[in-house]
Amino acid sequence: MHVGIKVGAGVAGVVLVGTALGAGGAASAGEQPPPRPAQGAQVKPPHDGEEGHGPGAIKVGAKGAAQAMHRLMVRDELRQRWCHGRVLPSDGLNLREGPGVRYRTVRILKHDSQVTTDWDTVQRRDGYLWVRLPDKFWIADYKTGNGNGKWYIGYSDCR
Repeated sequence: MHVGIKVGAGVAGVVLVGTALGAGGAASAGEQPPPRPAQGAQVKPPHDGEEGHGPGAIKVGAKGAAQAMHRLMVRDELRQRWCHGRVLPSDGLNLREGPGVRYRTVRILKHDSQVTTDWDTVQRRDGYLWVRLPDKFWIADYKTGNGNGKWYIGYSDCR
């Protein structure tokens, strides 16, 4: 049995790996079971690679990267808050409990799934720009790079 500490959103908890509980068994009193996958989503085993799986993300140059990073600075009433788009990577995109790769992946959003993101929540962590969805889960919608990067979401109404 492996015991680790999980810290996120100001709450610390013990994570048990290799036990019935860590393998998705019954939760003890006070713990919530993992959410059921939404329609159009598939259950995802842990993944150590890139957040967006497979080809299909929109690769950008230096100008596009600067525009993406500008979202971190712009939080005003003139900017659209809720943005709509579709998952671009052919093998899907991780949906996580929080904004970062240290948070648990709850499922993969399939290619072409519709998403609504809250651009007022955008955060830069672990080489990605993270945004929250209305259901309070998070996705990496942009992967940063050295003056380059790529979008995992093809937005239809955001700038």
